[in-house]
Amino acid sequence: MPLQVTSETPSAIASSLKSSPSKPAFLVVYASLTDGRSWCGDCRRAEPFVNAKFGGADDIVRVVYAGQRDEWRKQDNPWRLEPFLVTNLPTLIKVTEEGKWEKLVEGDVYDQKILDVFVGKLPRPDKL
Repeated sequence: MPLQVTSETPSAIASSLKSSPSKPAFLVVYASLTDGRSWCGDCRRAEPFVNAKFGGADDIVRVVYAGQRDEWRKQDNPWRLEPFLVTNLPTLIKVTEEGKWEKLVEGDVYDQKILDVFVGKLPRPDKL
C-alpha cells in the first residue's frame, strides 16, 4: 500500500474511506511538518513503522497532516470532528469492510506487534 499524502478535504476523505466495502481502508493522521520534520515526536517515531508496514502492497493509504501545534489544538480542527475523532497524534484509522471505524493512537502506532495485529496481513504485490 503506497502511502499517499493527500490534500483532499476531510469530507472527501471520509467518503472515500466509507466506499471501500471489500477491504479495510486506512488513513494516517500526522502532525504537520516544519522544516521537513513533524513537530510531533511520536509522529517522527511512528513514520518508519508505518512506511514499512504499508510500503509494499498495492492499495493506497492516505496520509494527512492535522496542522501545526496551534492549529491542531483548536477544538474545531476537522480531524478532531466526526467521523475522524482524532484526539492524539499520530493516529492510524481503519475503516473495516463492515464500515466500523477503528483507531490506533500514539505509541501503539510504533509498537510493531500492535501495529501488525491492527492492520492484519496485507497482500504483497509480488504475491498477487
